[in-house]
Amino acid sequence: MNVSSIIFDCDGVLVDSEPLSMRVDVELLAESGVVMAEDEAHRRFVGKTFAAMIAEVERDFAVRFPPGVSAEKDRRLLALFARELKPVAGVAQALAAIGGRYSVASNSPGERVAQSLRLTGLTPYFEDRIVTFEHVARAKPEPDVFVEAARRVGALPGACLVVEDSVTGVTAAARAGCRVLGFTGTHGEPDLHGLRLAAAGALTVFARMADLPALVGGFLSHA
Repeated sequence: MNVSSIIFDCDGVLVDSEPLSMRVDVELLAESGVVMAEDEAHRRFVGKTFAAMIAEVERDFAVRFPPGVSAEKDRRLLALFARELKPVAGVAQALAAIGGRYSVASNSPGERVAQSLRLTGLTPYFEDRIVTFEHVARAKPEPDVFVEAARRVGALPGACLVVEDSVTGVTAAARAGCRVLGFTGTHGEPDLHGLRLAAAGALTVFARMADLPALVGGFLSHA
C-alpha cells in the first residue's frame, strides 16, 4: 500500500518538550508527597497522558492529588513553554525537505499541542490537522488517535507513516496498522531506547532529524 500521509507525535518528536514536562510533573508529585527523580518519571510516564500518570501514581503510592491538578499542570507547563520550548533540532528543515501535508497525533491536550507548534514556528506545516486523546475514546497505547488522524486526511492507517519517540506511541501506531519510524534523538540513552521502540513495532529507528527525509523517501520508493 502506498504511503499517502505522514503523522507525527508532538512531544519529543516535533518539540523538545519532554524534559520540561517531566520537570513540572516531578514538582507536582513532590507537592503530593511523592519524591521521584526526573529520569525515573521519564522512564515511567513518557508518552502517557497526564491522567494515566496520576492514576498510576495514586495506585502505586496510595496518594490522592488535589482537584484541578490537570489544569495546574497545563498552567505551569504553558508558562514554561513560553520561556524555554524549542523545536527538535533539524525538524523544520526535515519537514520542508519532505514536503506534503502532515498531521499530528498526540496524547497531550490539543491546546498544548497547538501552543507548542506556534511557539516553535511549526504551525504552517500542520495547520489544524491535530488529533489528540481529547478527540477519541481511548488514548495511546490504544490505536484510536492514529485511526482518527488517518480518517481525517482520507487515508487508511496502512497508508500512513508515523514518526514516534515513545514505546506507548509506537505501540499505538502499530496497533492501528500504520508503519512506524522510531525517533530516539531526544532520549538520554538512544541505543537502548531504540531497542525498546523496535520491540514495540518500529520498522526503523533513527536519532537525527536530518536523516528523516531519506528514510521517508525509502518508504515512498518501496511503497
